[in-house]
Amino acid sequence: MRQAIYIKSINLKRVTASVFVGIVLLFLVASLFVTSMKNTKSYYIHQWFEKMSYEGFIKAFEYENGHFKLGNELSKSGQPISNILFSFITNIRLYDPKSLLVHEISSMTKFENNILVAGEGTDFTNLPIESSLTIHEINQNPDVKDPVNEPMKPSKPPSKTTDGNVFFIYHSHSWESFLPLIPGAKTPNQASSPKVNVSLLGERLKKNLEAAGIGAVDDKTNIGNELSKRDWTWGSSYKMSRLVVQEAITQDQNLDYLIDIHRDDQRRKVTTIDIDGEKYAKLYFVVGVENKNYKKNLEFAKAINNEIKKVNKGLSRGIYSKNYKQGNGVYNQDLSPNSLLIEVGGVDNTLPELYRTIDLLSDILSEYYWKAEKGNG
Repeated sequence: MRQAIYIKSINLKRVTASVFVGIVLLFLVASLFVTSMKNTKSYYIHQWFEKMSYEGFIKAFEYENGHFKLGNELSKSGQPISNILFSFITNIRLYDPKSLLVHEISSMTKFENNILVAGEGTDFTNLPIESSLTIHEINQNPDVKDPVNEPMKPSKPPSKTTDGNVFFIYHSHSWESFLPLIPGAKTPNQASSPKVNVSLLGERLKKNLEAAGIGAVDDKTNIGNELSKRDWTWGSSYKMSRLVVQEAITQDQNLDYLIDIHRDDQRRKVTTIDIDGEKYAKLYFVVGVENKNYKKNLEFAKAINNEIKKVNKGLSRGIYSKNYKQGNGVYNQDLSPNSLLIEVGGVDNTLPELYRTIDLLSDILSEYYWKAEKGNG
């Protein structure tokens, strides 16, 4: 009898010890999990949670606390818990057949992109295309001539001016160029030059803003060369441009408007529009949703996009959001609520077409700035 009690006592101690060790391990794992989310913003953790829908989170709350139930209507129309669990594990949504195709056919992942505001004619067949080049391709120096400068439109002296510079224009993909500017180039990946590139558009935007009395800086850092120095890949271009922007705003805290100018890899029929007999390069905006200024940046992009649509409904291809899974996810837009990533035209657009669009954009940005200043007193 005593031996049986002794054995039971030992077993109880073992069970207690096992439970204690299990709890300790659980807390350790939870701690590592939270730390990894806080410090590394883990892409894989983000992907994991992305699979659970809003409805899935509500269901989880409901099972823990009945007070979180949102009423019979949600219960009637919502997905069964089995469907939610299946979606969480496989990333396939039983109520959305498209999800099966998207995750089984790699070329269809573009259909998961988020169109926040669709431009006229914008759909899933003409989504933006982002090139992916090696450092060697980025830093190739094709034989190009300096383009003939298009004349600036005549302007009156500004009635008012800013006290210093407030716009900072830069180019995270500074090598992005246009096929008409590179002799012999035919494919989108050949539209690359460290000399003749999107910085031409930044320079014209800067001059137009200055003509409107607004101080601006056009940064011409060769991002491709800086990546090469650090042995970084193309994927680190926003990491590199972030260093550039941070240094600039540290030295001049008046730089409140951050404009990152790119161009799309899409071809001419998607990126060009005729307005009153003249060709213009279309625009679109990218908003990174993984930053604290997401909503403010989206409001800024919407405001500019709305003004562009007033000029011509087809001039803007819309506003797109991107998260960690779809790209950088932040795009330096956490550094200011007045940040824009603008894609101007595509690989086939000519300089006159691009400059016409930049001139329109300059007017819109100038008007927006002065209205905002007036509102701020």
